[in-house]
Amino acid sequence: MIKAFGQTDIGCVRKENEDDFCVFSNAHEDWIAAVCDGIGGSAGGEVASKIAVRTLKEAFEKAPEFMKDSQVNDWIQSTLNKANDAIYYKGLHSDDEKGMGTTCVGAIITGDSTYIFNVGDSRIYADYTEGLVQMSEDHSVVARLLRSGQITPEEAKTHVQRNTLTNALGIWRVFQIDIHKIDPGYQYLLISSDGLHGYVAHDDIQAIVENQDLDVKTKTEALIARANNAGGYDNCTVIVLENVKE
Repeated sequence: MIKAFGQTDIGCVRKENEDDFCVFSNAHEDWIAAVCDGIGGSAGGEVASKIAVRTLKEAFEKAPEFMKDSQVNDWIQSTLNKANDAIYYKGLHSDDEKGMGTTCVGAIITGDSTYIFNVGDSRIYADYTEGLVQMSEDHSVVARLLRSGQITPEEAKTHVQRNTLTNALGIWRVFQIDIHKIDPGYQYLLISSDGLHGYVAHDDIQAIVENQDLDVKTKTEALIARANNAGGYDNCTVIVLENVKE
């Protein structure tokens, strides 16, 4: 059984909230949870994230019952391609929205299987017995420099390109989607925009997620509050899902 809650917050500095999210189960009792963090300035980022979330929601409500891994992979690919095209072409025909895009990270839970997908630098974590593990790989300049050993984790925190993405929905005709089937033995999934992990230490995030005295709603609210207490410099969106063993 899945218990889930999601929330988005504008933060303490930004004038607009460019994040959006969805978390719900469909008629087949499959779950989807996704966070999108819009980019592009003006109203463009907000438009892009809303298009992506709306596309996911509409498609998942009509999705067939998933019986094979290949069905889930195909559904994710086709749905995000549709979202990418919608954002890209809308941006072409509007000066205010030109160059807009969005990250998109999420999970699909069907039966005993969990699939994750990612475009950009929003993140999905899974909490196993060994702790909270980042399951997605950031598509960003800083992440690429870290992987190649050109900078240290400390240098990454203040790097001039720490907010520069190498991949997003809607900016290019061609984009990269990471799709993985993960070990379903987690207790919690955490999905968030960088308004959380960009300002709150991993250990602090893990402590809240693993606090057995809090339900998923309270965990979500506590994580957003921690981001705002750290300055609230960005919009912050959080979804917490609990995998309740029956």
